[in-house]
Amino acid sequence: MDLWGIIGGLGVGGLLGTIGTQWAIGQREQAARRVAFKKQQLAEFYGPLLAAHNEISARSELRVKLQNALDGRHIEAMLEAAASGGGAGRNDRISAATDTQGPTILTNIRDEEQTFRHVLMPRYRSMIDIFRDKMWLAEPETRNYFGQFVEFVDVWDKILENKLPRSVAPTINHTEANLAQFYTHLQEVHDRLRREIS
Repeated sequence: MDLWGIIGGLGVGGLLGTIGTQWAIGQREQAARRVAFKKQQLAEFYGPLLAAHNEISARSELRVKLQNALDGRHIEAMLEAAASGGGAGRNDRISAATDTQGPTILTNIRDEEQTFRHVLMPRYRSMIDIFRDKMWLAEPETRNYFGQFVEFVDVWDKILENKLPRSVAPTINHTEANLAQFYTHLQEVHDRLRREIS
């Protein structure tokens, strides 16, 4: 083999090696960009939306738990008053039991209304803000839920501002149950993205 053959062989081998190395580096960088994008989706979109939903759910569950406890105490007090004997004083004892429990129940209802107006509704609105501002991070299937979510929040805003009577809500099937698929989707995408980056 002559000198030019050796140089040519080394040149082709070097060129192929360089091409192979560059391809591998490109693949690694592309994979790193995909992981970085998924991390950004989690940190700026799916994580904050899911956290807000989980907070709303936790506060809603607490509201139901407290209301059930207060209602249970009220019923127990009325049953005890009714069971403590008949006669003319029976109705007075039942009324007294209601009078004792009533203010606590009303205070809780008012407090929950304030929590809904000043804590939960702002959280829903922040979810719309995240959705709108970070839409580019949302997966295509997620974007399909945006209109439904905006509608849910807007109807509540109108009801709370007395621009729409509460009686309209059942007529248009306005209930958070309509968002159950959205919330399940958020959880599933969040969990999938976490698995894909770990």
